[in-house]
Amino acid sequence: MISSARGSELWQRLQGIDAEHPADWRRPGPSPRALRTDIVVALVAVALMAFSNWAVLELRKGADPAEVGAILHDSDPASALVGMFLVPAMYGVAIALRRRFPLWMLVLCTVAFVSAFAFTYLDTIVTQIGYFLVLFTAGAWSNQRALVTLLRIGITIGMIVWALVDSLTRATLVFSFSDGSDSENWITSVFGAYTLLINVLYFIGAFWFGNSDFRRAGQRAALEERTRELEEYMAALADERRLVEEQAIRLDRVRIARELHDVVAHHVSLMGLQAAAARRTAETSPEKSQQALLGVEQSARVAIDELHSLLTTLRSADADADAESADGGQRENDGASGAKSGASAPSTHTIEQVPALIEELRGAGMRVEFSTFGEPRPVSPLTGIAVYRVLQESLTNTRKHAGPDAPADVRLRYLERGVELDVTDDGPASLAHAAASRGANGSGGLGLVGMRERARAAGGDLTTSKRGGGGFRVLLRVPYERQG
Repeated sequence: MISSARGSELWQRLQGIDAEHPADWRRPGPSPRALRTDIVVALVAVALMAFSNWAVLELRKGADPAEVGAILHDSDPASALVGMFLVPAMYGVAIALRRRFPLWMLVLCTVAFVSAFAFTYLDTIVTQIGYFLVLFTAGAWSNQRALVTLLRIGITIGMIVWALVDSLTRATLVFSFSDGSDSENWITSVFGAYTLLINVLYFIGAFWFGNSDFRRAGQRAALEERTRELEEYMAALADERRLVEEQAIRLDRVRIARELHDVVAHHVSLMGLQAAAARRTAETSPEKSQQALLGVEQSARVAIDELHSLLTTLRSADADADAESADGGQRENDGASGAKSGASAPSTHTIEQVPALIEELRGAGMRVEFSTFGEPRPVSPLTGIAVYRVLQESLTNTRKHAGPDAPADVRLRYLERGVELDVTDDGPASLAHAAASRGANGSGGLGLVGMRERARAAGGDLTTSKRGGGGFRVLLRVPYERQG
């Protein structure tokens, strides 16, 4: 089995195929420009062969066709003349189409090469150079690798055997029938051996160079294919990056819209509640009215500060987007919930500030019962802002739908696996508020959507429902730390 594997590897190498060669790859045919170049080379070769023949004839005696056969010791001068014209023509066709039909042009050129010796052809230099070029091209351009390899192996072996027999025959004749000295005979024999070596290198070199060129072409094709795949991958990666950036921008817009909703809805509602208190007590209790107006002023100032901070964060959105890209996993958790932007005021609210929020609402005249159950535990910033904002939105909705005099009950429970916020109210205290509540219910409910988004961002869930005896309930459950 080992010898079989080695034999297969040797056969692949003889075909000019290696491990890096692309599977099922076929070398593309020559371009029109390459074909035009081959035609020009063929014409030059034919012209050189004709000139070489003419020069030899001139040097020997003359160009009279009747004397050619005598000069070459050929009993048939017509055959010599046919060879002189036929061989260049065959070479011209073979060289011109060597890259278009490499296998068949090798066969044609081999016939022409052998014919040159059969007709005692005069030119040897251009003939041998042209044959080397065609033999090399067959190995470099033919896609019929098995057939062209067998043909080249047969040609190489045949030519080497021919040259070896010719060299041995010449050496035998020299030593047997030559009248020269032994030193001259040895020089002639050494020259014959040198000629044999040149022939061996000639055919093996054409074989090796052809395979090398075919192998390099395959490697270039494999490299181009990998480059193309890499470019496609980079283009897909760039598209995915742009998609992620667009999603980040959309999530950031959702975050900003949610923060704006929380800030504006809470503080404007609170200011309305305080202004109403100031109006009712303006005549009967000027001091309480003044205190309520101070509350309006303070709420407006806090709202402006938070809006200013939010707009500052918006101006630095590019820096935030880069930080979110580096942070990776939390962007999808909350389009912006402040788990990362802890420096911005709208996102610095935590669960520890819940009692302060309750006291602020009580100071504005809202009746809120607040109780805590369980041992307080540290929570993640994401959980803290979720609890704070959900509570803020829930109480804002209570004032909006049930009226400023409606009582609310807030219960914060520290359970084994997370925090539970339970906010309930008894519903509208008057028919006017009941009618207003029905109108508001049909207007969209974006606050509930924002609360659910915050719950999901923190890894929890939010449940809203109407109470049986009237009123509304908001129940938030979030873990202490978001998992995954």
